Amino acid sequence: MASEAKNKKWLGYTLYVVLVAVILFYFLFPAQAVEEFLDNSVSRINPEFGFKAEKIRPWIPAGLRITSGEIYLSNKPGPAVFKTDSFFIGPHILKYIKGEYSVDLAGKAYRGDIKGTLHFTGADKDITGEITFRDFVLADYNFLNEKFKTGVIGNLSGEIVYNNESANAAGRSGRFDLRLSDGELLFQPPVFNITSLDLQSIKLEAKLRRREITIIKAELEGPEVNGSMTGSIQLQNDIRLSQLNLRGTLEPLAEFYKNYPEVRELLKAMKKRVKRGQYFFTLTGTIGDPKFKLL
Repeated sequence: MASEAKNKKWLGYTLYVVLVAVILFYFLFPAQAVEEFLDNSVSRINPEFGFKAEKIRPWIPAGLRITSGEIYLSNKPGPAVFKTDSFFIGPHILKYIKGEYSVDLAGKAYRGDIKGTLHFTGADKDITGEITFRDFVLADYNFLNEKFKTGVIGNLSGEIVYNNESANAAGRSGRFDLRLSDGELLFQPPVFNITSLDLQSIKLEAKLRRREITIIKAELEGPEVNGSMTGSIQLQNDIRLSQLNLRGTLEPLAEFYKNYPEVRELLKAMKKRVKRGQYFFTLTGTIGDPKFKLL
């Protein structure tokens, strides 16, 4: 009995010491050093980007909880490129023991949810990752709204797979699968006196190789217009200067002609090519200043 009581006593002391250690670690946590580490990690992916957060704290089980984290353009003032309300980073402890580096991600951003995994292999610049997100409210995405003339609002969901291998000649590569629902396309300035179009859904499949995004498939469905598009985007360090080389079709529906009867007469007068009710177009220029042309 005495031995059992002694064991319980030492167990109590051990739990007490562990509890005190956890409390001290929480309050003495080196948040600034961790923020600098995350900032350097973001810069390794793209030197144009930086990272900052309102608060960084340890979280149980092993991990970090970030409050109001931002990825921003280092040398240019303006809204954050990406902002999250709260974010959890959880390392895979067993993989760390084996010398592998992998973390789970989970959080909330733009009133939606985001989850994913990042893997760090080989040199510190070799990064692969998979991110899924659901119901991002684009109206809250200030970077998109303030940088581009033509805007899109709605709820965005999708999946992004990214690979940045320093030893690979292809360099950065990846694929995108995006879906927009309950959307609206805003024209600034208006096109043919049209200020906006209702979009029932947009589905986009694309791949990244080096500095080029290839649009595999883009489909638009709405009560007024259907459409499709393919082509490529040549990326630049300043995303607004990225070059567009896109082609597609637009199919105005009965509701569109009902809402904009003057456009039907204008299209007839312009004698643009039409096949099965579809018009052909090109989209060139840059992301920040696109040039739309009917063929």
